[in-house]
Amino acid sequence: MPSSNIDIVSAGNPKDEAAFLELPYTLYKGEPAWRAPLRFERKEQFSPKKNPALHHITRELFLAKRGGEIVGRIAAFINHAHEAHHNDGAGHFGYFDCEADPQTGRALMAAAQGWLKAQGCLKMVGPAQWSVNEECGLLVDGFDTPPVVMMPYGRPDYQAMIEAAGLSKATDMYAFQADLNAGYPRPKQTQMMVKLAERDPDIVVRPMRSGKFMDEVQLVMDIFNDAWSENWGFVPFSQDQIEHMAKEIRPIMFKEGLWVGEIKGKPAAYIWMIPDLNEAVAGLDGKLLPFGWATLINRLKVKGVKQARIPLMGLRKEWHNTRKGLAIVAQLCETVFEAGRQKGFTHCELSWILEDNAGMIRICEQASATAYKTYRMYEKEL
Repeated sequence: MPSSNIDIVSAGNPKDEAAFLELPYTLYKGEPAWRAPLRFERKEQFSPKKNPALHHITRELFLAKRGGEIVGRIAAFINHAHEAHHNDGAGHFGYFDCEADPQTGRALMAAAQGWLKAQGCLKMVGPAQWSVNEECGLLVDGFDTPPVVMMPYGRPDYQAMIEAAGLSKATDMYAFQADLNAGYPRPKQTQMMVKLAERDPDIVVRPMRSGKFMDEVQLVMDIFNDAWSENWGFVPFSQDQIEHMAKEIRPIMFKEGLWVGEIKGKPAAYIWMIPDLNEAVAGLDGKLLPFGWATLINRLKVKGVKQARIPLMGLRKEWHNTRKGLAIVAQLCETVFEAGRQKGFTHCELSWILEDNAGMIRICEQASATAYKTYRMYEKEL
């Protein structure tokens, strides 16, 4: 059993920050469901020059040490974009990883809580990586399979550590998994909605326009900011964040993965499927040098990956709970699933979906997808 001698220190210099970033690669090495993210991408998450999300963040990083050995980490931060949108006095925590020792977890949570309280925050919310627009939530169910791209990894014992610190459930978020070659024939309601869309002259579903990548990204993110504006924890993407996200996602996307739905000549909905980068980088330990680049390119472009994810999907609010809205979403789903099959994918994760989003859950179920992972956001009054 680990000893009780735990020191919590601020990661206030470049060396400590490098250790903060390195910890998961040593902590989880050898765990079957761990997929080491690309190291350069994780490093850029912490660089204000590379990640515009940090322009709105005040943060403090903490390391847990035992006898000089780093055994845990946590970030406490205030997202000023969140506060401007919600005005709820929330501070956040994230990047919570530590050894399997309850005392280490409690000490880290106490450090984050103390810092947030000292900053005048009224409550503590998390875990998240800067906002709900990035990796967020604690995995509480579905530990038997690895996370897909841009979804967090977690161990079963973290739930008890966080709850022991006095935090309670704020909301759950589901990840649905679809077998792209199963579930046929579709339920009658799904077939009916797809046929309605095909017969409706007001509805047009089109692929991404060639040579218009940034225009298309701007379009779908405008729909996103409208479609999800009333969701729990929503923070709108700023223009610089949209451009940053586009730059990050472009190398792994494929043209047939992005579809836009128009109603009466106006963009009303979209769906975006991407390959699971986590499958492609498995076994590389997050490194692309000296030979990781060749392996990554071969897996993505030649051999191909079998898992995909739909991280972004939206329908403008004016079309929520309408026949045309349901029809266009059904057609978008079936269209991108077929595109995924043609690309060689066998499975696709639709994530994440809030537990109270009955409409989106129904859409996932009608696409014969099943909820197979649950991620939880926690909160505590300070």
